[in-house]
Order: sequence, then C-alpha cells, then structure tokens
Amino acid sequence: MTAPTWHLIKAETREQYGPLTHEALLQLAAEAKISPMDKLSEDGRQTWLRAPMVRALQMDWLIQMPDQYLYGPTNIATIQEFLATGQIDENVTLIHCVTGEEARLADQPFFQDSPHHARSAQTTLLGARWPSREGHEGDAALHQRIRTLERQLMQAQHELDEALEAYRLLRQQFIEETGREPR
Repeated sequence: MTAPTWHLIKAETREQYGPLTHEALLQLAAEAKISPMDKLSEDGRQTWLRAPMVRALQMDWLIQMPDQYLYGPTNIATIQEFLATGQIDENVTLIHCVTGEEARLADQPFFQDSPHHARSAQTTLLGARWPSREGHEGDAALHQRIRTLERQLMQAQHELDEALEAYRLLRQQFIEETGREPR
C-alpha cells in the first residue's frame, strides 16, 4: 500500500503543488507556508478541503489581532512566525477553536518555547553571530534555523525566477499585440 500523497492549492496565487508526501505537507505547515484559505486534496485532486479541516496540520488557533480582526484558524508554527516577524506581540489574544478557551499569547505554554527572542527585530544580531568554535547547546538550534532559512531563501528565489519569467512572457505578448513597449 502506498503512502498517501497530497496536493495543495495556494489561495492567494492559485498555484498548485504536489504530489507532496505527508511529511512534506507537515514541513510546509511548520514553516508557516499553509494559510487558512489554502486547499488540500488527498485523493488525486478529486475533492478539496480547506487546510484547517486537515487534522494533522493542527490549525486549531484563531489570533485576535489588535484591531479585533481574527486571523485563522492557524497553527502554532505560524503564530511563532508572526511573533518572530513582529506582526503580533505576546499580548494578542489566542482562541483555541476546539476548546473555545481564550488567553494571551504570553500565557500559552508554547510561548516560552518559541524562538521569538532570537528572531525578533530587536535581537536580529544575536542570530547573525557566528557560533563559537567551542560547541554549546544553542549550536544545534542555530544550525537548524540556518537550514530552514536556506530552504526558505531557495524557495523565494525559485518564486522570484518564476515571476520574472511570467513578466518576460507577458511583456513579450504585450509588445507583439500592441507593437510598443509597456509604460
């Protein structure tokens, strides 16, 4: 019996990805790359579910933004990414969709485990320092973060290359149709 494969449609761009292994899907979720509006299929693109309906992604949280807008449901990895990039702070309210409990982010057990303190704008240089020659316990986490950032950089470069190629093709089409350069 073969392992299930997944297909993903990004809501924002309508781009399709897949087939993806279950592990690859979980990795995308852990990197905060699956939004609540994205759709997933496990049956060869016959039926589609919104990402929060896929239990394995653990998209059980709503984030109440300072302007009272609710984002989500989403997962802990996305909450940590929002925290690290300064989109939210420890004072936002989180609502657990399964239990209905509401609490400040700072009061959540996973907040203390969040890498936010090493990735925030105020401490950017902490993560940019070279590790010392004498190993310490932070080296493994630092190396993991570097590998994650390298993967994200490669993905961003790939997306940029695709966008530039699409632009080149559209520009060429425009010139062929109108006989002039776009403004």
